[in-house]
Amino acid sequence: MKALILSPLIVIAGIFNNRTIQFLPVSQIDTTVVNHVLDGNLGEWPADKLTTDKTTNTRYAIDNDNKMLYLAITISDKSLQQRVMQKGMSLFIDVKGKKKVNRGVQFPLGMENVPDIGSMKVFGFDHAEPVSQNIKTEGTVNIAIGWDSSYVLNIEYNIPLNMLEGSMTELNNKKISIGWKINEADASNNTAYNNNTSQPVSTITRVVGVPAGTGPVASRNPPARQTNPAPPPATGKSKPSTIWAAHTISF
Repeated sequence: MKALILSPLIVIAGIFNNRTIQFLPVSQIDTTVVNHVLDGNLGEWPADKLTTDKTTNTRYAIDNDNKMLYLAITISDKSLQQRVMQKGMSLFIDVKGKKKVNRGVQFPLGMENVPDIGSMKVFGFDHAEPVSQNIKTEGTVNIAIGWDSSYVLNIEYNIPLNMLEGSMTELNNKKISIGWKINEADASNNTAYNNNTSQPVSTITRVVGVPAGTGPVASRNPPARQTNPAPPPATGKSKPSTIWAAHTISF
């Protein structure tokens, strides 16, 4: 019986040339690393990385590695989605950890009839004037947008760290501020939305569904349309919605 038990061990030892196999303890496995995919789908983001803004009920997430700053914002409120698509939204990045708005990205750009979801404006980097460019441009900010199966709007950003500071050494362990500003909307836009409660088309790819009433929709397999109770009519202009968060870059 001893010979039968020892034989497999001898064979295994011969295969691995007397090398020792070491297994990494479960406690040493880093579960905080996120494999980010820029696709407008937040499935890879762990739930504990998402923070809810109490004023707007909007959720956001911030992460980084040694090359990229990763940002995500997810908006479930349909009237807020309408404002984002029609009036536009700005992302601000303050590397000094304050709340300055002189550097960032405008996306969506916002248009009354047809929202521009293929372009963005980058401003304040290298003291340059605002530059319009495609949301998929190598070497700069990249963005993906989409609606999930629950008609929640998701926007993801990949921002190269070398756009924030010339020295990566200075950027490590630095506390920065991230802000989003959703532009104000007047009552007529909200009322128009009340009269058409069709939901946006779901997508998790670069082919983006657009909320009803904001422009043409591009999707190969749109889900069945649903209707929800319309929000109450607005009176006057709504105030801009601004969200600020702090993040310490570490790599």
